[in-house]
Amino acid sequence: MRLIPALVMVLSLFIALPASAAPVTIDDARAMAFDRGIVKIEEIELKRRKGIWEIEGRDARGNEIEMEVEAATGRIIKMRRD
Repeated sequence: MRLIPALVMVLSLFIALPASAAPVTIDDARAMAFDRGIVKIEEIELKRRKGIWEIEGRDARGNEIEMEVEAATGRIIKMRRD
């Protein structure tokens, strides 16, 4: 009967662990930019030390858009339109 409490404890560890998201690739970052109105990407760069994708581009009207995406989670940190 000692097996059941040990099994419950092991299973609870797996349930409690958060699912880790896959890092955002350059293709993911491009798709995010296009989904948010960028129609022409002028520059896309991964700042490795910061772990941030920096994307610069233009919308359909030619306005400049800057976007920063956290590479580990895909969270948009900054979105600025000029």
